[in-house]
Amino acid sequence: MIINYIDRSSLSIAMPLISKELHLGAATTGLILSSFGWTYALMQLPGGWLVDKLKPRRVVSASLLGWGIIEGLTGLANGVASLIGMRMLLGVFEGPVQNGANASLTRWLRTSEHARGSTLVDGGGPLGTAFGGLLVTGLIVWLGTWRLAFAAVGVITVLIGVVAWVFMRDDPATHPLITRKEVEYLEKGEVEDGPEPVVQGSALRYFRFRSPWLLLLAFFGYDAVLYGLLTWAPSYVSEVQHVSFGMTGVWTFVIFGAGFVGELFAGQVADRWIRSGASPNLVLRSLLGFAGLGVAVAIILVNTVTTPAAAILLISLANFFLRWGGLYWAVPARLASKQHVGRLSGAMNFSGNVAGILTPILVGVIVQATGSFVGVFIMFAVAGVLMAVPSVAIDYSRKL
Repeated sequence: MIINYIDRSSLSIAMPLISKELHLGAATTGLILSSFGWTYALMQLPGGWLVDKLKPRRVVSASLLGWGIIEGLTGLANGVASLIGMRMLLGVFEGPVQNGANASLTRWLRTSEHARGSTLVDGGGPLGTAFGGLLVTGLIVWLGTWRLAFAAVGVITVLIGVVAWVFMRDDPATHPLITRKEVEYLEKGEVEDGPEPVVQGSALRYFRFRSPWLLLLAFFGYDAVLYGLLTWAPSYVSEVQHVSFGMTGVWTFVIFGAGFVGELFAGQVADRWIRSGASPNLVLRSLLGFAGLGVAVAIILVNTVTTPAAAILLISLANFFLRWGGLYWAVPARLASKQHVGRLSGAMNFSGNVAGILTPILVGVIVQATGSFVGVFIMFAVAGVLMAVPSVAIDYSRKL
């Protein structure tokens, strides 16, 4: 997931240079940044199906190899059409990977560890964006061009794909490095959880209930802010706060590093709180509801400050609360049977990535029309409230 987000955010990080080189306006930039989400969203449902059928190891490894090649070829783009085409292909190959990671952790972790596991895996998102800010800007400065930087990152991704195939296993008991004690620990967890009944029918049966629809709505609000920051934060830091390109990478690291800390914090608190005897409803409603409100308050305050440091630190605080939303990745396993986790995760991620398609375009239109990010931060605050309200109405306590 770290590599996923380094590659996903690389265009956003390089966009201040690319937009100058290709003479792109804010609305056109927003369209290009949105194009990744077009195919990424469409891949969520078939991607979830592929994960359930082919298992995570095959899907994750193939995804890494495919998008690494596309990332490297992005450096050859010479206009709007070719940039959009490369981003759409990147979305195709990256589409199944988080569903694969989410399905894998249900095999490798006991139920009591799912919150920490899901936030650790999802934490690769802000951590990858944070290190991507340093890596991509560093490569551009060192190599002298964003085009060679993309080629270098693509090679790294392909190598990670090979490592994933060699190292991953779908069944923990078959991994060459696992100990007998660890296998027994996982087996004991399955016994304590009790046998899970095989559910007949398709994953569509879950949408006869309220909670999956609320999950999709909450994740829509979450991803609206996530994609807004992912695609536009580097441009905001560079163009509005007038930070040099080299320092943009440093501030990007601060913003998204805060998100990684937020993910780990939320995962630890959730699992420890539940283990202490608290109900999943109390824990997840409290954390996710508070997170959405924290995002709304922090992001709206950006419009009231006058210094770059204050604005960027408030955005970092908003991202800290936002990434508590990594807990959403533990919810499909709470609502669905194991054979449907990949598909429900895919439906959730599809909903979020509809927001991921719309948000970069809306940001570009607002900025081009008003010459300001004030309306953008108001939109992000509304999305934070949209994240909070459905989250406190989901029933996390039983499988459907």
